[in-house]
Amino acid sequence: MSRVNNPYRKIVASIVDVNFDNINLEQLISKNSSICHIPHQIPALHRLKMPKLHHFATISLLFYFTSLTTAVNCPHSCKCSWVLDSLGVDCSRKGLTEYPDFADLPIDHLDLSGNNFVDFPTHLATVESLVYLDLSNNKIAQLNAEALVGFTALRVLLLANNSFNSWLNLNPSEAFRNAISLKHLSLSGNNLETFTGFKSELVLISESLVELELENCGITTVGGDHLINGLPTLDRLSLSGNALATLNNIPSNTLRTLELSNCSLLHIPQTFIESLPNLEVLNVSWNFALEFKDAILSVSLLELDASFCNLDTINLSGFPSLTHARLRGNMLRTLDQYTFANNTLLETVDLARNSLRNIQPSAFAKLKHLATIDLSLNEIARLDTNLFRSNDVLVSINLSRNVIEKFTKLVSNSLREVNLSGCEIIMIDGNALTGLSTIQRLDFSKNLIKEFPANMRSETLQRLDLSNCKLTAIRNTTFSGFPELAWLHLNGNRFTNPIPAEYFRSNQYLDAIWISDNPWICNCHDTTFMDFYDYLTAPPQKLKDHTNVRCASPSNFYGKTWESACASVWAPSERNSRAARAWTAIMWCFLIIAVGFLFYACMKKYIRSRTKRRNRNEYRENRDEMMEIRAHNQRLLEEAGTPNAPSPYENNLPSYEDAIRMPKLERPVKSMVDLTESGHARRAKLRRSQTNPEGDIEDADLLLDDRQRFRSEEMLSNRAKERTAPIIPFARTGYIAYSNSRSRRLSIEDTRFPAAHLKSQNLQSAEKIANFQGYEHSPYTKRRPKVADIPPFKRATMRTDSVEFLTDPEYEDQSKPGSPFARRKPKTPTSPTTSAAATTDRPLPPAVEDHFGSLQKSRGTSSEDSDFQLVIEPEISSIAEVHNTSSSGGGGGAANLERGRRKKRVNSTSRRASGNFTAATADDSSSSSERDPIVVVHKPMRETLF
Repeated sequence: MSRVNNPYRKIVASIVDVNFDNINLEQLISKNSSICHIPHQIPALHRLKMPKLHHFATISLLFYFTSLTTAVNCPHSCKCSWVLDSLGVDCSRKGLTEYPDFADLPIDHLDLSGNNFVDFPTHLATVESLVYLDLSNNKIAQLNAEALVGFTALRVLLLANNSFNSWLNLNPSEAFRNAISLKHLSLSGNNLETFTGFKSELVLISESLVELELENCGITTVGGDHLINGLPTLDRLSLSGNALATLNNIPSNTLRTLELSNCSLLHIPQTFIESLPNLEVLNVSWNFALEFKDAILSVSLLELDASFCNLDTINLSGFPSLTHARLRGNMLRTLDQYTFANNTLLETVDLARNSLRNIQPSAFAKLKHLATIDLSLNEIARLDTNLFRSNDVLVSINLSRNVIEKFTKLVSNSLREVNLSGCEIIMIDGNALTGLSTIQRLDFSKNLIKEFPANMRSETLQRLDLSNCKLTAIRNTTFSGFPELAWLHLNGNRFTNPIPAEYFRSNQYLDAIWISDNPWICNCHDTTFMDFYDYLTAPPQKLKDHTNVRCASPSNFYGKTWESACASVWAPSERNSRAARAWTAIMWCFLIIAVGFLFYACMKKYIRSRTKRRNRNEYRENRDEMMEIRAHNQRLLEEAGTPNAPSPYENNLPSYEDAIRMPKLERPVKSMVDLTESGHARRAKLRRSQTNPEGDIEDADLLLDDRQRFRSEEMLSNRAKERTAPIIPFARTGYIAYSNSRSRRLSIEDTRFPAAHLKSQNLQSAEKIANFQGYEHSPYTKRRPKVADIPPFKRATMRTDSVEFLTDPEYEDQSKPGSPFARRKPKTPTSPTTSAAATTDRPLPPAVEDHFGSLQKSRGTSSEDSDFQLVIEPEISSIAEVHNTSSSGGGGGAANLERGRRKKRVNSTSRRASGNFTAATADDSSSSSERDPIVVVHKPMRETLF
């Protein structure tokens, strides 16, 4: 007794008011059934108490709710389905080579057929609920002795059409003992060759096996007592499709069904049947040379199938308990009183597709239990009236496809169905149905009947089939003798004119008529035609094939249905009843509501999709814009700006290294005041600076301003961190602006967050500038050995020619009058006229060169473009003495001075490549040497106006 175990059983029970706890599901669905077996078990539901809903509705609800059970993790190559509390998994015909992972699914039915597996799935032993396993049509060639260990619940195992070549590959004596619940085993399609019990290792042993299939296994020898020893509970054995040259005895006390179809049998030994005392079903069909000459005795045999065996005579007297005999497809010609003399228990006789011509009146006289007989596809031309008189339980007889030309009277008090289709009947006796007192179905289809008798009567006839005959007209009394007539087939005849509705007045139960495939003449104005149409279409509608009822004439209506041909003549509003109009209005309302709901759903879906599409487009545009901004900012960060241009992101003073790389001034300046002073004022101040190198306090402040172009170590380190810090473009929302000097800077007026370099102000205070100790604190200062550490013989040369000496932070500008950071004396022109003309005629050159210009300034030889100045330095006595000696001396001193100047030009030219120095011209040097002692002083590499 198994009960419903489903999460939704209470819901279904509350709907249909069924007590599921009292249902015996063994008759509804067994554990080894599959989904396709359910329709055969549905009649068991009629035993349920269902007062609220119909059986069909209950079954629909049952299947619906069971389909809503908890979802399982079904493999992607399989299909899972629930049937009540049984889970079926179908993985058939997928071409799999490896078994899927079922992840501990509670599988009951597993179909793995039609794949390429080569090993038996021993890992499925962990599935305790598995009762059905189909491994047919694979490539399994070996079954180990322990392959079925753990399959305790397995009831059906199908191994048909695999690669087993002998019984040894199956290990039959050991493998199937472990499956203690195995009931059905199929080994069909494997090459097993024999089925004998002469060798113990070849004996199939299973204590629980009930059905064994060995079809098409190439077995040629059968015999032995292995059914008794190895299969003590075997009930059904199928050996069909094997060429059994030798059929020895296989004794068994439990075998009830034996199938030997298509086994090339010549005869069945009597001892073979005697060794099976409980045999009930024997199938020996399709053995074309089989003969039943010898009397075969089997008291227990109930069903015999000897179809298509070319039997011309048959002796069934040895089967007294026979109830079903299938003898179709043979060559039997005559049936006499001895044919079934000893088979008084026969219930079904199938004699179709024989050559029967003569059936004696007493052929079926002794068959008191005969219920169904099939005599179709024979050569019967005439039937005796009393042929079935003695068969009191005969219900159905099939006489179709014979050569009966006239249907005469038959006498039977139990016959309910007579099939005479395709018998070439031309005439029907008017009293043919008087002997059939219980006839209900009569089939005269596909005959040559031109006129149906008008006086035929039957109080029980319910279905009459006259289709595909040659009827042309119906009389008013044709169907009046059939008051119980419900179904009438008149299709496929030759009716042209409509049948008056009065002809069916006596057929009150007539509710189904077929009249298609007739050459109807559609006269829409004929009242008879209109009344016949009303009779057929009035609710409840009797016409079952109205879509195929078409007009053959007139020509303009050919092929049209009656409704379309006469729609203009027949007004639907006048011809339809009030109920039809009401139903039509209701249906239109439902249709409009459905269309409106569908339109609303479509519009809602369209609006939702449009919103999603707009959001996607907006997101895409924003993303593209953001990517463009990011790319633009990245280009601004990565592109190599104009050489020596200031950074657009900084507002602080440049570092020493940046100042070195910045463009030099066209002319030396100390302040913007010098640019605005006249030429005389500038020359006066230049003379004071030359005569008083120490200068006054005001000049010292100016010199301090010029020299303090530096960054402290802390500020320089912060500057280095800012340059190396990553700049995220998305943090800046400002815009790039260009100043008058064409340098780029980032505007932060409208930024949401301040720039990174503004978070920490790196501007130097005046206190730090005043406390400046020297350039050696700069991390960018190139360390050189101090002058004190340099040998004395190298100091003179270094002091005059070395840039390192002049830029050495150990020496202050007071101790180094020749330092480039000392006060510059403006250059004196060679002649006052030339100087005045230059001052008055041409404007002053720009203080800062245009480093964004496309053309570089060519090297000049004038004193203004020179990087050297001749400054009067009386403190440097050694150079002054040399100058005085050279000026007082003769041509030798002048020559030495010229060589010194040429050497300095070469040195300044070599330094220009790295520090942008320009050599002083000889004219300027000579002009300056005429006035005062001159010494050559190196100018700083770059001077920048802050």
